[in-house]
Amino acid sequence: MSHPELLEKLQKLSHDEKLEIIQFLTTELAKEESLRALDNSTAYRAWSPYDYGDAAQKLMSLLAE
Repeated sequence: MSHPELLEKLQKLSHDEKLEIIQFLTTELAKEESLRALDNSTAYRAWSPYDYGDAAQKLMSLLAE
């Protein structure tokens, strides 16, 4: 099947089928890149600017240097 034919068939899929295809492709790409999927039951740390009021001052001092 050629690329244009595949795109045409994908356009005809239902919303749910398109989401399933996206999930499938994302999983396949992650496997190729040797990435692990996030676990829904695990808490992950993420940086946030909240409660970090001196961040602007630190940034300004680094820029001044």
